[in-house]
Amino acid sequence: MRTWILAAALAALLAGSACSGSSHSSAAPRAFCDAASRYEDELQAEQTKGVRDDAKQLPLVERLAATAPASIRRDAQTFLDAMRRVAQDPHLRDNPAVKQAVDNVNRFASNRCGFFNQQPSGI
Repeated sequence: MRTWILAAALAALLAGSACSGSSHSSAAPRAFCDAASRYEDELQAEQTKGVRDDAKQLPLVERLAATAPASIRRDAQTFLDAMRRVAQDPHLRDNPAVKQAVDNVNRFASNRCGFFNQQPSGI
């Protein structure tokens, strides 16, 4: 089964950025960080089980977009819109604008929510 690129990108970047050691001085809103953490947890659970559950992921990304601060809101909405449409348009998986938006959301969550501080194992 082909891994869904949007979900994989989020999981990989969150995990990879956790070890980067970079951070910003201002933290993200708690609601956004909680949403990002829940989404990451779901992706990890799905990866462990070897399944993808878009029905579980969608409401988590909806919450992520709804709680995104202004500086990342447009990218979070692009991510959400792509998730809603990817079943009908699989080419969105390779869309550079979507990939960039997902990367931006991931980077923001990693840097501003302190994920690298919460995961000493580097996962």
